[in-house]
Amino acid sequence: MTRDEALQKIKKCLALAASPEAHEAAAAMRQAQKLMQQFGLSEAEVGYADVEEARTTARSVTLTDWEAALVNLVAEAFGCEVFTGKQQGRPMLGQRTARVFTFVGIGPAAEVAMYAYDVLSRQCAKGRKAHMAKQPRNCKTATKSARGDAYAMGWVSGVRAKLPAPTPSEKHEQLLRKYSETKYAQAKEEKAKDRTKGRNVADRDWLDGLEDGRRADFHQGLHGQAPQAQLTA
Repeated sequence: MTRDEALQKIKKCLALAASPEAHEAAAAMRQAQKLMQQFGLSEAEVGYADVEEARTTARSVTLTDWEAALVNLVAEAFGCEVFTGKQQGRPMLGQRTARVFTFVGIGPAAEVAMYAYDVLSRQCAKGRKAHMAKQPRNCKTATKSARGDAYAMGWVSGVRAKLPAPTPSEKHEQLLRKYSETKYAQAKEEKAKDRTKGRNVADRDWLDGLEDGRRADFHQGLHGQAPQAQLTA
């Protein structure tokens, strides 16, 4: 029996321990305690058995305004917490440093949120690139980038209505909060970089992104009991 299998069995035993039949409840509790001792599992670890993580790579090593806004929007929509940090690469092995987003959720929520972010960020980045390409040829690179970011921020605002409204239970919220406070106790808030500040950007850049974001193809469906995000890249 693996550690994960033991966790699942302990959960079933604990459920049986709530039985009104005293003999059955006592036997189930003894079995749960025996397995916890055998596999060195604490009560907290058993309680976190339903919490899962899903990790993905950001579009940029720098935490930009638009990626921060999008990843937080997606995390909220699927009832997840999200953490970010840099993953150091190994130049000798051809690996580059990358920014990583880690979604923390209950059951399949983290994986669905990760998938949704990957697809939506790809759509947004594609639109941002096209918007930058429309700028005058004599436009400075930094200005093009700033206008692209303004477009992307508008895009994120536009796609907001496409995402599901979060309805997390109080129990799930408490579980995620305790898990995050335990595992990510050392995590520090990182401020996103605003590359539009002091640059020649216009309201039109943001509005173009808003219009495109509203047209993003996002469909939410259900597969069994697990929510699935059906997106078109």
